[in-house]
Amino acid sequence: MIVLSAETIDLSRLPAPDAIEPLDYGTLQSAFVERFIAVWAAARAVDPSLPQYDVQTLETDPAVITSEAWSYLRLLDRARVNDAVRAVLAPLAKGDDLDNVVARVNIARLTVIPATESTPAVMESDERLLLRYLLAFSRPAAGTRERYLFEAYTALPILHHAAVNGRAVHGRRGDIDIVLAGPGGRDLTDEEMFTVGDRLLAEDVKPEAVSVICLRAQRRLYDFAGALVVAKGPDLTAVTSEAEARIRASAKERMKIGDFVPVNSLAGAAYGPGVLRASATAPADDVSANPYAIPILRDIALDAEAQT
Repeated sequence: MIVLSAETIDLSRLPAPDAIEPLDYGTLQSAFVERFIAVWAAARAVDPSLPQYDVQTLETDPAVITSEAWSYLRLLDRARVNDAVRAVLAPLAKGDDLDNVVARVNIARLTVIPATESTPAVMESDERLLLRYLLAFSRPAAGTRERYLFEAYTALPILHHAAVNGRAVHGRRGDIDIVLAGPGGRDLTDEEMFTVGDRLLAEDVKPEAVSVICLRAQRRLYDFAGALVVAKGPDLTAVTSEAEARIRASAKERMKIGDFVPVNSLAGAAYGPGVLRASATAPADDVSANPYAIPILRDIALDAEAQT
């Protein structure tokens, strides 16, 4: 039996449930016209004085106009059913719908930054709330990886990432290292470290015979440099800016404790509209994985030239 954790399952790759129906206006309209023809033919069989219906191809035909109105309303009905299905499924629910889904296990959305007189509160994102919900299913078990992660993310909502390293990583029996990274991969302050540590040392979280240590993630900084060949026509500055944004987005996906960054993945991310070729000159090698470090992209330098 394979036990999957909340970080093992990529929810974005889950197929849509069969209960969510594909929406196709044309199919609905065609079905209406086809059914209308069948019903009209049956009515003519009873009453031959009715005229033959053979103008379904005319946009001005009353039956066709009726089919358009009917199909649109049916499309809205089916979209509403789809939305209702999404609202009760944790991987698909958003906003208030997700708040109600996670409430079933006594989880509530956290306040990341309290409101002030001039600014509204910044609330926990759907992504983080969903993560805590999935981790919460292991909450009753003290000392589990999922329990430590749930408590860390709950104690400090601004936390960017956390990792749990046990004997399999460091070789020390009975020791658990909780590695923490702040927003953008920054070091957590002493106060923030204490906030997390205090919660992880609670009696209902840490087994008595286990030692738990909170550590700041090592910041593994790296720069990316490369070259682009751009097709004739597009503005070099605009294409380069878009390529940089894609590279940063790719690097951000791997900005997690214990993750590694293949150089080719960054060069590949540079490809997009107008980019014919992309290559990397730095870093010279892949940014290797370290269970105590978080890879952070710092600067990007791209040389772009138009195709000759």
